[in-house]
Amino acid sequence: MVDKETIKTEENNTKENVLKFFKDCEINEENVQQYIDSIIKEFYKPSPSIYAANTDTVKELQSKFGDSSIPKGIVCDKSNIKNYFSEIKTNVIDKSTRVSSPNMVGHMTSALPFFHRPLSKLITSLNQNVVKVETSATMTFLERETLSKLHRAFYNNTDEFYEKYLSTTEGTFGCVTSGGTIANLTAMWVARNNAFPKTEDFEGIEKEGVISALSYYGYNNMAIVGSELMHYSFKKAADILGMGLKNIYTIPVDSDYKMRIDLLIEKLEELKQKKIKVIAIVGIACTTEVGSIDKLDILADIAKKYGALFHVDGAWGGSFIMSNKYRHLLKGIEKADTITIDGHKLLYTPMGCGIVLFKSPLLPTITIRKVASYVIRAGSMDHGKTTLEGSRPANVLYLHASLNLLGENGLSQLLDIGVNNAKYMAELIKSYPQFELISKPVTNIFLYRYIPSWLRKKSYEIEQIEVKSISSPVSTVSTIHSPTQATTALPIIESEEENHNDNDNSITFCNDTLKDQISDISDFTDKEGSLIYEESHYNDEENAIIDYFTTELQARQKREGEGFVSKTTVKTTKYPTYSKGVDVLRVVIANPLVTEDNIKAVVEEQIKLGEIIEEEYKMNHKLIK
Repeated sequence: MVDKETIKTEENNTKENVLKFFKDCEINEENVQQYIDSIIKEFYKPSPSIYAANTDTVKELQSKFGDSSIPKGIVCDKSNIKNYFSEIKTNVIDKSTRVSSPNMVGHMTSALPFFHRPLSKLITSLNQNVVKVETSATMTFLERETLSKLHRAFYNNTDEFYEKYLSTTEGTFGCVTSGGTIANLTAMWVARNNAFPKTEDFEGIEKEGVISALSYYGYNNMAIVGSELMHYSFKKAADILGMGLKNIYTIPVDSDYKMRIDLLIEKLEELKQKKIKVIAIVGIACTTEVGSIDKLDILADIAKKYGALFHVDGAWGGSFIMSNKYRHLLKGIEKADTITIDGHKLLYTPMGCGIVLFKSPLLPTITIRKVASYVIRAGSMDHGKTTLEGSRPANVLYLHASLNLLGENGLSQLLDIGVNNAKYMAELIKSYPQFELISKPVTNIFLYRYIPSWLRKKSYEIEQIEVKSISSPVSTVSTIHSPTQATTALPIIESEEENHNDNDNSITFCNDTLKDQISDISDFTDKEGSLIYEESHYNDEENAIIDYFTTELQARQKREGEGFVSKTTVKTTKYPTYSKGVDVLRVVIANPLVTEDNIKAVVEEQIKLGEIIEEEYKMNHKLIK
């Protein structure tokens, strides 16, 4: 039997050992930092793979990550500390995805400016909680100042405006979030509550709830309306806000992947007749899949006419407000009631830095403000009053550093580099018969796909004819030879007809500018009233084959190659009868370290892998070369 003295001694030793993690001792931070620095240095060396896929077997994964028990002992000596980090290096870091690699041109992650690495240590050391001033006495005000800088970049109000709201306890320029999903959710939360406000005899949807709000205001339901390329975060928002996914209405896009204005108005009129309240119209500043930018100026006017909040999801493309060359693409964004922008995308901060901006700083105050007695008190400067998230780290310091150290000119140069690289790669893709360009880079995103050799057009002429179109100022109609049929067991994908109705001529436009943008539907239909599309290069059966090659090529390069592009599926007016959408390779170039040589290497690797896949396919399907 163990005596009490022994138990007490063991407890004291345990206490002493655990306190070593918080006090200066022989296991000092410098030793750990030196080892971590060596790991980081090794991580940044050129790697034979990007490691965008985990190729471990199930047994290997279980061996590395299968321990579900929490250790009882306290690891408090040098050797054990080093063993811990050594194990992390072997199991996690050595094969972590090289998102900073210049051969990684397929996702919205990039190399970072050097100063963010020491900043991360500073942020962790300070451990500020920006929910309230009492735990972030100075960081709260740095966050407010940083938000004012972004607000001014988009809305450019007067000096007096910014001086007023920098010091008042009422109102905020925006909210810093963990990312674009929470930023979009916050915007939709504001939109919902703004649509059903408090009156003398109704306490607002915030207190009364959805059913009471709809009944009081005489609506059957509520809706969010946006492009069919809207980010998935809006589905999450509709679910969380009690609206249901069926009440997100997505509008088809035109040949430039912008929301169809004619179909938007048609849908809004339909919802109006059904007494469905549109709480928000969402415009996109760079769609995630394609990089297209909606006609924000027109959407703002439409939202105003229909009494809906106008939100711009600029998580990716909003940063082009910093670009002297491409800022014009965001025309109309200054009319948005709310804007989402991600610092961890094109403002070059580490992950976990999203922002939602409010045109009126008082908008969140009157719609979503919450207070408590022990924190986020009424009359305080606490940011937690209007943020969805409670406790938050001071990630705003990353954003503050990017805006101040890189500055507007530095960020503008970085954006230009990305766009130039994307345009170079798109031109390179067009020069190879192995590929078909599906979308052109408006900014630094574009799509293409791999065409197997027997489906490539050996010789054809394409006449680009300008046609007046409601969906795009310029549309191309291609005249090409019929594609060669391939012998294949793959099924033909049946098409689904889309019914596009004419606009209601009784619609009153909110201004002449908007009216001028909408052409008569007869200008872009044939004699039968059917929409004019670009002529398809391939039929549905061939598209199914191309889908296979594109998908397999991306997977093969991800597993075995040194380069990386991502994959998605997108509907395109080029193939209107292929209802599921074509599988495409997706390029995203934000990393300023990407060179033309890197781009060539990625493309040439795809061509080689494509040849291998073709040979395998021919053998499996007994095709003649």
